[in-house]
Amino acid sequence: MLKLFSGNRTIVLLLLPVFLFLFHFLNYSNRFYLSSDLDIGLWTIFFTGIKINTSWVAGGLVLLNSVILNVVFNRSNFFDRITYLIAPCYVVLMSFFECSYVLSGVIISHTLLALMLRQLFDMTQNDIRKSGVFNTLFLAGLMATFLPVFLPAIPIVFVLIRLIRPLEVRDVFIGIIAASLPLIYYFSANYIFDYVPSLQAALPEKKDVLKGDSFALLGIISVSSIIGFSTFLGQWNESSIRTKRQFQMLLCLFLCFLLFSVFYVLSFQHIDFFSLLLLPLCLLLPFAFRSQSLGMSTSGAFYLLLTFSVMKFFIF
Repeated sequence: MLKLFSGNRTIVLLLLPVFLFLFHFLNYSNRFYLSSDLDIGLWTIFFTGIKINTSWVAGGLVLLNSVILNVVFNRSNFFDRITYLIAPCYVVLMSFFECSYVLSGVIISHTLLALMLRQLFDMTQNDIRKSGVFNTLFLAGLMATFLPVFLPAIPIVFVLIRLIRPLEVRDVFIGIIAASLPLIYYFSANYIFDYVPSLQAALPEKKDVLKGDSFALLGIISVSSIIGFSTFLGQWNESSIRTKRQFQMLLCLFLCFLLFSVFYVLSFQHIDFFSLLLLPLCLLLPFAFRSQSLGMSTSGAFYLLLTFSVMKFFIF
């Protein structure tokens, strides 16, 4: 299967909906993730009382995110040819998170973050356009409305841009305005509909203690992170300056999300925050599949992970 996705035939992406259907069918049959509570950050108040099945919307966003990440990877010319390994890695790893089956602010933030990464990866060292800065910070601000815990991390986005290209004072002002616009839209909507903005929406509700699959998931994320980052570091000397800058940006983003995820899993037992680590991670895992020393081991680990992603519905 990996050989199919490692080629340059776009038609293999049609296998992704099959995987998603299988995961959602197993989830529904085993009543694994069936939460009906809609939590989309600050916008939840506008949908209070609506009880609908949003699992297929969440699945559609997972599919969309996998395609966007694959486009980001191929447009960055990391490899000498097109590959579609990123998409299945993202879909399989996301199958371990509740937000892949229940619509929430986390999975919507995945989509916005994937679009933000595309903007960042399109930037160059000599890029003087302000549109990239505006679009990146606007997406970051919009993401903060769906995932309010990301709000304190918005200044990190300026650091990510600086790792790719120089930042001028005008860029900072444009970025601040762009990041503020979604919040202005939110408060304007509250005023129009006569709602009272709630700070409680910025904090997630505390969940029950972590389950057995949560600890297995943390182990999977840890091993995948070690494989992805160590493999790329092994190819550091052979990488171009632009690729090295992009790697530094992904590392900075990964560490930022890791700190927030650890804090919220300890405070609220919300394991879904760790899913944000998959976006920078999935852009590095293809290097492990092409590694001469770890290629076979990584492929075997992927097939074991795929098997476990199905078996976990019956084990836990």
